[in-house]
Amino acid sequence: MADITNAPPKTIARVTPGQGKLTIDWQNGSSEKFHYLWLRDNCPCPRCLHSNGQRLIDILKLPLDSAPSTAILDENGALFVRWTPGGHESRYSAEWLQEHSYANTARAHRRRKPLVWDGRFRSAQASWTDVSRDPNLERRWLEVLLDFGFAFLRNVPVQSGMVAEVGDHIGFVRATNYGRIFDVISRPDPNNLAYTGLALGEHTDNPYRDPTPGYHLQHCLIADAPGGDTLLVDGFAAAQIMLTEDKEGFELLASIPRPFRFADGTSDLRAHFPVIGLDADGMVKEIHFNNRSAAPLDIASQLVIPYTKAYQRFAQILARPELTIVLRMMPGDLVVMENGRALHGRSAFDPNAGARHLQGCYVDKDGVESRYRVLSRGVTS
Repeated sequence: MADITNAPPKTIARVTPGQGKLTIDWQNGSSEKFHYLWLRDNCPCPRCLHSNGQRLIDILKLPLDSAPSTAILDENGALFVRWTPGGHESRYSAEWLQEHSYANTARAHRRRKPLVWDGRFRSAQASWTDVSRDPNLERRWLEVLLDFGFAFLRNVPVQSGMVAEVGDHIGFVRATNYGRIFDVISRPDPNNLAYTGLALGEHTDNPYRDPTPGYHLQHCLIADAPGGDTLLVDGFAAAQIMLTEDKEGFELLASIPRPFRFADGTSDLRAHFPVIGLDADGMVKEIHFNNRSAAPLDIASQLVIPYTKAYQRFAQILARPELTIVLRMMPGDLVVMENGRALHGRSAFDPNAGARHLQGCYVDKDGVESRYRVLSRGVTS
C-alpha cells in the first residue's frame, strides 16, 4: 500500500510557462513539469470529459501545437489555462495534477510494491461470513491479497458451488474449457494430471491460455486422504533470487517467450509467454511456469542449451524448501492465489486411502482490483 505521508503537496505556489512545458512549483519547494500537449489532451472540463469520466475530446482534432496564451492560478488555487490556437479554457486543481503527475517520483509512488515472502510467511486469514458482510474487513483482506498474492478464507460453507459464489463476490468468475467451476479429484481417465493423486510441483495454472487467469480459487470440500498438502511459493521472490544468482539466465527467461499447450478431445489451447514477465519499467509483473504444460521450445538453435539451463535453474529455485509454504487445507478452507505470482502445487496423496476433493474457479485480475478500489473510495487510512 502506498505511503500517503510521502505524497507531494497539494498547494501550488506558482506556475511558469516554458519551452513546450509548464512548470508547477509546489509550496514545499519541489516542482514538476507538464507538457502543454499532455495538459490540453487531458483537459477535465465538461466539453472534453463527460460526467461519467469518459473522454469527449477527439484525438484527431487535438491541436499538436497547443500552447498557453494565459497560464495563471485562479481564485481557488487551481491552474487556469487559455489555449492557443482556439481559445479553449481549462482548469486543473492541485489535487488533479498531483493524482495524474507522470514524473518518475510520482509514478513510483503510485506503483503497488509487492511484498515478497518465503516459507515462514502466513498470509491473512478471515472468516467468509465476516468478509462477505463487512466491506471494511473485506477491503483489508483484499489489500493483503494484492500485496502478497494470496490470502485465506475460513468457514466457507462446505457445499458445491461456494467457490464460485466467493469468486463472483470479489470479481467475476471466468468460464473455461474446465467449466465455470471444476472439481479437483482423482479420476480413472484424467485429461489433466491435477485429476490424479500424483504430486504436482509448483506451477502457474493455465499458461497455455491467453490471457492467463488472474486469480485461482481453491475450496476444500473433503480432505480424508493422507497427503495432498498444498504448496505455495512466491514467484516474485524466486525471480529476485534468479536475478541475483544468474542474471544472464534471468534475462533469457524474461526476454524469450516459451510455448505452452494443453490438448484433449475438445480443446487445443496454446500460448507463448516469457517465464518471467516484466512490465514497461522492467519490474517483474507475472510468472508463467508450468513444467507439465511446457511445449517444445521454438527458439534459435544457439539459445536451446543456455535457455534450458536457465529454465532448470529457475525450477530449482522454486523448489527450495525454505521458500515453500506447506499447509493442509481442511473442509471449509478456501485459498485465493494470484495465478501469475503465488505458484502452487501439492504433495502426493493416496485416493485409495481416502477422498480428497477441492473445487476451483478462476477470476480475472481486473475485477478483483476494481472491487478493492470501489471499497477503498473515501477511505483515508
